[in-house]
This record gives sequence, structure tokens and C-alpha cells, in this order.
Amino acid sequence: MGRTERAVIGWDGIRLLVPGDWNVSGVSADRSDGYLKVDSPGTMFLQVKWTDPLASSRPRTVAGWAARAIRIVRKTPPAPTTPPDLRTLLDAYLKDTAKRARRSGQPFSSKIKPETTEADGTRIAHHFSWTGGGQGQGKIWFCKVCQRTVIAQVVGQPRDPVTDTAAAVFSDIRDHAEDGWCVWAAFDLVAAVPEVFRLETYQFMSGYLKLGFHQPGAGRILIERWGLANLARKRFTLREWLATTASADRYRPAYSDAVLNEHDGVVARGAVRSLLGRIVAVRDALPTLRPATVYEACAWECSETNKLYAVQTWLPRGKQSILGDLVTRCECH
Repeated sequence: MGRTERAVIGWDGIRLLVPGDWNVSGVSADRSDGYLKVDSPGTMFLQVKWTDPLASSRPRTVAGWAARAIRIVRKTPPAPTTPPDLRTLLDAYLKDTAKRARRSGQPFSSKIKPETTEADGTRIAHHFSWTGGGQGQGKIWFCKVCQRTVIAQVVGQPRDPVTDTAAAVFSDIRDHAEDGWCVWAAFDLVAAVPEVFRLETYQFMSGYLKLGFHQPGAGRILIERWGLANLARKRFTLREWLATTASADRYRPAYSDAVLNEHDGVVARGAVRSLLGRIVAVRDALPTLRPATVYEACAWECSETNKLYAVQTWLPRGKQSILGDLVTRCECH
């Protein structure tokens, strides 16, 4: 499996490379207790599960947010999480796997390698393998940087190249954002957003993909991609298409032409003006007092892939624009 034949998969800080014809088949929108499944065209698949104590400790009250703000101002680091007993967690995981195998009348056996230190000392990990109603190769680890516990495995049938595939996948797997940006990649959409934003909505359809993000006090981000751009846009110009299909006109923006990812595009800049829109922005900003009322959007058509992209942001006043950074991190060809 050469590097040119691999595709990027990214979800909530988990980033990995899989064979180019594999695709996402299951995801979780829960950052504190995440799940990702990637299927091959055949009988192999990849499963990744993780727990994130920092996400689960996110404040939910005004007092909690105030305490967090004080820690940020004082630059007080979060209390470190005690590494879990990985061997106990893995034993329980393999016990469940064994039960499923034995229910189908299959003998089960597993091997667990001794604990190792990886990623320049930032991870502690156990590698494991099992057979029984199929075969699996995987690893469980704790990351000292993001304090996540992750378990991942490649599963297949006896005839499948599970060992080689797992070795390739696990040789370049990451579990947290880098340089403040988190990669989100599924199917042929590869994008990145600032790590403070949390996934709020997603939609995967034939010919249409959508990722929506939100963070109180930081704003909203919406990234969309349409296939068959020549049919999706029809006779509309990019400006007309952004104004109507992406509903940019509701913000009465000023439009300007631009070059986006080496393609001709259009940019719109406006503001939330209606009373209802402002009320919603204030509600969505709680418990902060920074409603996202500044609107920016753009659209471009990638001629190489015949795909149409739209990126929209709603940010608080005074916050620096991130539209350009979002565009350059959105891979279209």
C-alpha cells in the first residue's frame, strides 16, 4: 500500500491514512466518547474508539465558564490526567471480542505485547492481535499531550492482509490537533478548523457533504462540498449561486471576486441584521457575551475534480477573520 494510494481520514483530532478506496462508514459526534469506522470495499475494516477527559470536563454552567476563564487568564494548565491501566482496559475489550467469537462457535485466541513508549515519549501503548471468527491487529494507547485513551484495530477475514494494512495505518496515526488546527476528512473532503470549535452537525450524501462547527464566544463555521459542479451550479454565476443556494443574501453582503485555491471564486462579507438573527446569535453565544454577527463566506469551483465548495463563517465583532485560513486548508484537488 504505497503512500500515493492512501487517503486521509480525520475526525475530532484523530487523523490517519488508509487505502485510497476505503471510506468512512460510522462516526460519533461526541468528542468525549468518540467512535470512527472505516470500511474497505472487501471484508476488512478499521475501528477507532477514544475517550477524552478534557472534553467531558468542559464547563456547563456560568460559574464553570468563569472558573475556566480565570484559569486561562492566569495561564494555569489543566490538571494532568493519571494514565489509565491500559492492560485492564484491553483485557476487557478482548474479553468482549472473545464472547462474540464464541457465540458464533469460533475458537478465540489473543496476544498482547508488553507496554511500549511511542511518539517521542508522549504515548504509552500496548499492541495486540487476535483470531476467532476473523482476525484483528490493533493497539491501545494513552497520549500524554491530549490525555486521550485510544483503541484502534484493523479487522478482517483470515485471507485478508490485516497485518500489513494495520502496520501501514498505525505508522502514521495522530490523536490530537496540530498547531491549533484539527483535520476533518471523510470521503474526498479534507478540511481543517481551529481546534476550539466543536462539531455540531454533519451530513454525508451522494454528491453532497457538510460539516458544521460551533463554539460559544468563537462563532460558527460551515463547510460544504457538492459533486458534479457543472450540474449543481447550472447556469448560475458563482455570485448568484452563493447568494441563493448558500443563502448569503440574507446578510446583505458585499461581493468581490477572488482566487481561492488556484480557482476563480467569490467572497461575500456582511452581517447578521435581523432582530431574530441577533437574538439567535446572542443565545448561541451563551454563557459568553460575544454573539457571532459578522458574516463571511466564499465559493469556488474546482475544475480538476468538478466539485463546488462553499465556506461560511459567523464570528464576533473584533475577532480576526479565519476565512482565508479555512480555504487554504480545504483540499479540493
